[in-house]
Amino acid sequence: MDAANVASAATSKAIVQVIFKFLSFIANGYLIRLVSNEVLGVVFIRLTLLYATTQILSRETLRKVSLAKHSSEQWPHLVSLIWVCVPCSAILGLLLSLVWIFVLEVPALPYYSLGCLVFSFCAVFELLAEPPHVYLMHRHFYKAPILAEVTANLSQTAVTLFLAHFSSSLLPFVAGSLLYSLMFVLVYWVRYWLVRREEDRLFYRELRTTPEYLSLTVSFLKQTALKQILTMGEDYVMTFFSVITFAQQGVFSTVTRLAAIVTRVAFKHIEDSYYVFFAQMLRRGLPPDQQGRDAKSTCQETLGNLLRFNFLFGLLATVYGISYSRLALLMYGGRSLANSDGPMLLQWHCPYIMFCGINGVSECFYFATMSQPEVERYNLKLLPFSITFLLLSLLLSYLFGGVGFILANIGNMALRIFFSMRYIAQYFNSTSVLRRSLPNIPQLMVLAVCGFTTLLSKMVLGSTDSLLGNIFHLMIGALSFLLVLLMQWECEDASFKNFIKSLNPLKFKQHSE
Repeated sequence: MDAANVASAATSKAIVQVIFKFLSFIANGYLIRLVSNEVLGVVFIRLTLLYATTQILSRETLRKVSLAKHSSEQWPHLVSLIWVCVPCSAILGLLLSLVWIFVLEVPALPYYSLGCLVFSFCAVFELLAEPPHVYLMHRHFYKAPILAEVTANLSQTAVTLFLAHFSSSLLPFVAGSLLYSLMFVLVYWVRYWLVRREEDRLFYRELRTTPEYLSLTVSFLKQTALKQILTMGEDYVMTFFSVITFAQQGVFSTVTRLAAIVTRVAFKHIEDSYYVFFAQMLRRGLPPDQQGRDAKSTCQETLGNLLRFNFLFGLLATVYGISYSRLALLMYGGRSLANSDGPMLLQWHCPYIMFCGINGVSECFYFATMSQPEVERYNLKLLPFSITFLLLSLLLSYLFGGVGFILANIGNMALRIFFSMRYIAQYFNSTSVLRRSLPNIPQLMVLAVCGFTTLLSKMVLGSTDSLLGNIFHLMIGALSFLLVLLMQWECEDASFKNFIKSLNPLKFKQHSE
């Protein structure tokens, strides 16, 4: 495995997902005109939280354990561990569904109980795709997740939009969720049967694993549960404390999903691909001074370039998001969304994108190289952070509404970045990765000038709400953005330019695919 193959895989995945998310973005913009904000709040906050809580405690934990190097003798134990987690998740999903139906505040919407049961079932059913997923990742078929996710998402979007013309209730979303899960699992298994070798197996008569795997799984399970609170803490606060109404949750979720096109598409898939790269280049638990010199040097350079790329990307999103948030929501959801709290929420989401990008890459390396004792120590740190974050989210949401959730998330990300960067500096016995990630003075000056220009354009042209004014406002933004890109490129060194060029999926072929 080399960085070029992973870069190609990450970029291919990101490009395909961006194209799909753009289509999904258009579909959702149409969907919010068919159903109420209350329905959107229940689906995108309440039911999605149930789905994520049921699934992430199994899926994320298993992938962290399984994507490191394993010998052929360890393979049956690993597969057994994956299968055992399916019934465990089914029990968890049932218990959570009962809480969602009988304990929490019930919205005045039909089919709410059915939606809870279906979303929980889908989360468990999709775990059936984990055995072929792990197999395909170990065989370096990195494009398999792209095919599965795009096929499932397209099917879900088409069915949801079609049914939303006949019903504005939760039923279109329930049907779409069922079809998504079916297509997701089906594509993975079909891909597995097409490439499997005679000696490869995903089924064994006896399910057996090792104490080492069980111990590591429990450690990652605790870590993932705490990370889930840190990642989706605002959803838990909304769900269990009802600090804002379901309709307000609908506006918040619409803006959040719009901002998540970046954080959950470009960043997420880059992180997933490079987690595999770091996990297989460096052996987990082995001291840094005992790692291969070439592998360590390659990972150090790659990590520095990744952090720099995400940092610069986040700065661009912040500078231009402040000036173009309202126009983006006006084009997306109409005047009702643009004249709500949506623009302010989106403006605050832009710096949050920058923090998400930096945190994602730093934790990607952190989790790929930590030994089990380090995982346990990290879990101990996460517990007070999780409690503090929930209390901060609750307090700030009462004071500032939806903006308070974003502020709490930014603080959460800043703390996680601090500990990840400290670990990276200790691992390489140097702060070169941190220094590498920071933009230089000319880059910051160019961003500041262009940011001031677009802000002035917003005040003069964007405030008129006229078509001609908005067109000129967009033209100024496009021209200044092009200038920023050219100046940023001129300010970079050869190493970073080569890294950017390696992200071109047309220049590299997928290894073993």
